[in-house]
Amino acid sequence: MRLTRPFYLRKIARCRQALADRGLDGLFILNHLSIWYLTGFFHFPTERPIGVFIATDEEVPRFFIPKLEEDQVLEVWDRDIETYFEYPGVEDPLSWMCGRLGELGYGRGRLGYESSISVGARDVLSAVLPEARWTEAGDIIAGMRLVKDEEEIELIRKAAMYSDFMVEEGVRVVKERGFISEIEILEEVVRRTVDKMLDELDPIVYVSGIAAGLVCSGERSAFPHGLPSKRRIRRGENLILSFGCVVGGYNAESERTVFVGSPSDEQRKTYEAVREAQEVGTMALRSGRPCRDANRVCLDVLRKAGLWDYVKHRQGHGIGISNHEPPWIEDGDGTILKPGMVVSSEPGIYVPGKGGYRVSDTVLITEAGPERLTSYPRDMEKLIIDL
Repeated sequence: MRLTRPFYLRKIARCRQALADRGLDGLFILNHLSIWYLTGFFHFPTERPIGVFIATDEEVPRFFIPKLEEDQVLEVWDRDIETYFEYPGVEDPLSWMCGRLGELGYGRGRLGYESSISVGARDVLSAVLPEARWTEAGDIIAGMRLVKDEEEIELIRKAAMYSDFMVEEGVRVVKERGFISEIEILEEVVRRTVDKMLDELDPIVYVSGIAAGLVCSGERSAFPHGLPSKRRIRRGENLILSFGCVVGGYNAESERTVFVGSPSDEQRKTYEAVREAQEVGTMALRSGRPCRDANRVCLDVLRKAGLWDYVKHRQGHGIGISNHEPPWIEDGDGTILKPGMVVSSEPGIYVPGKGGYRVSDTVLITEAGPERLTSYPRDMEKLIIDL
């Protein structure tokens, strides 16, 4: 599953119209995520810069790429491709790109760049094209990425299904193999999921992996982004299964806290507070509401439960071509939720020395209300692994 050229041409047309509305002649893009999003040229970013220029008066993008990427980009685009040999090169590749823009007639144009560009790269733009009028215009692509098209949502739905499958397989692996290590759980789950995706998807867009996650147990589950270790799981403790998949270049995630053996009263009480916060917070993700309001409503549940000292992060974040992207479901983000936005809802509690509790779903904002794209059970009784 992957998006086709007509889809990307529509994206580019939207970008071109936004540039024209601002009186800009083009947008120079260096960020690999923006290139993935706008052109479908998925590649492994390295020290060799890849540039894409979207001209207001040209229907297709112009690529400036290292020679070693030439054959790969031809799988997606077959014109307006220019190459340099290597990095760092006799001539700096970025200087060469800007020089080519000048030769193409944009030396005195009104050109946009993205805010993610480095200070050094910004200096090169000004030095090589001193008469061009450069302006920050990355918000054009950022704004487009906020609201997903139906084709994008379909890919995220599929990724969400595989993410749920990973949680299901994580539980199954523990039931089958008992007290194994966090790393063994993750590796086995990833292997099974990749096998399933290979059987069911064609083609596959592989961008830094198609299935991955974090597995943390016991006191290590109190690390929100704890990396899997050789620690073996034990009876009576929490086990956080945090998984995500990528389909067609688009992400989804599903995370559950499961319990190895019968949970204690304290574990039950804390988990139920997190589950309630996730439920209330998810229902607050409604079109027309500011992100910060949903975050407040969600985390207020944990405040009222007397657990605020153990809260370490916001309710959630946007999901799309990147697993973490705007909007941010956090006090500092006043972005208004709109239909077509996809976000995570993942409040958590992390008690040092004891363990962590987190429930995360991938949620689509619709006119009718929030729609969970992940559906693995959240009821505690269904999250107990009897070993």
